[in-house]
Amino acid sequence: MEPNSDPGRDDSDSPQKLWNIDYILVLILGFLTGTANQMVSPQLAKYAISLGATLTMAGTIVGVFSGISMAMRPFSGAASDLFNRKYVFMFSILTPAIAYGGFLAFHNITAVFICRILNGIGFSFQSVARIAFASEFIPKERMGEGISFATFGIVVSQALGPTIGLWISDAWGYNACFAVALSACVVGLVALATRPYKRKHEGFDIKKIRFGNLIAIDAVPYALLSGLIAMAIQLANSFLVLIGDERGIKNILLFFTVSSICTLASRPLTARVLDRRGLAVLLYPSYVFAITHLALIGAARSLIIILISGICKALSQGVALPAIHGNAVKRLGVARAGVLTATISMGQDLMGSLAPIVGGVLIDGFGFSYGGMFYTFAGITLLGIPGYMLLQRREKIRAAAGAVRENGH
Repeated sequence: MEPNSDPGRDDSDSPQKLWNIDYILVLILGFLTGTANQMVSPQLAKYAISLGATLTMAGTIVGVFSGISMAMRPFSGAASDLFNRKYVFMFSILTPAIAYGGFLAFHNITAVFICRILNGIGFSFQSVARIAFASEFIPKERMGEGISFATFGIVVSQALGPTIGLWISDAWGYNACFAVALSACVVGLVALATRPYKRKHEGFDIKKIRFGNLIAIDAVPYALLSGLIAMAIQLANSFLVLIGDERGIKNILLFFTVSSICTLASRPLTARVLDRRGLAVLLYPSYVFAITHLALIGAARSLIIILISGICKALSQGVALPAIHGNAVKRLGVARAGVLTATISMGQDLMGSLAPIVGGVLIDGFGFSYGGMFYTFAGITLLGIPGYMLLQRREKIRAAAGAVRENGH
């Protein structure tokens, strides 16, 4: 079987154009659900404290989201491949909607904690189901471009959601913010529920669930490669404000605004280049930008250097992560889009969550400065370049072996 072949789907099933109504709906749903999450999440610690939580309790409530999300990844991938993808996508929107409704209805720490767990489950399923569902409506020859654009609405929501949420909360209170987030999910659910969906998957049998439905071993190298980029991202997210305070850099949060804008600008180019030129053309420069991003933060003593670092982050994260997902689905098959996406996302979750922990240990336990810690991670990120070289070599050897077998027959 070819690496990019799909059980249960032949070329005649492939859509003729990328920008069809179902694909556009996926982008809109990404914006609605992403905005809802970005409105609520940045304010949740402050909201928990307003209900009487300690700082440790508030941190636990916020942090449980990532742990639950990572733990649910294998199940979200299996569900997206074994069950009706439309229903799985609907479940992924319904779950955070219930969480936002819970925030709105119940004003105590226990309820907030439970609802945050529901939110994490929904996020885990949503990020996987969205790409798996979108892959059904992307022409085979434009799969890389389509997967890259599938997260476009999420990127827009990251730029706008926190500001919208803060504005609503300041003007009308937390309940208004939760109500708007809930409404966005309900609108998304109704829009998705009313669209017909007839795609069937014949490559898997629910009675034959196996390890390969939960984790795609052949996607693990891609998970590690994307995890290195995620480490660089989370390190900056965790320590940037502290660096700004230590070095007296004002308005340092403009880093995130600049990064979001540049990510949006880079996405169309990424999408087109992936299908026309392949992953290598995008991934090698992305690692160079990630290393530069970390080194600049390590050395920065002024806002302009921080902003340049934000541009480098966008040209790394905004290019590499969607390109890796798109390339994996294109090479390894749309029928396995769920487990492939879940496996790669697990690598990002795991390595991204480890980065701030290791960074803190280097500073507190070994006396590293912020600069020394960022330089160390720049060196770790550098491993992505020889890592991808080895993966390319392995894929070429396997492709050559496959060609020999076909010619032999």
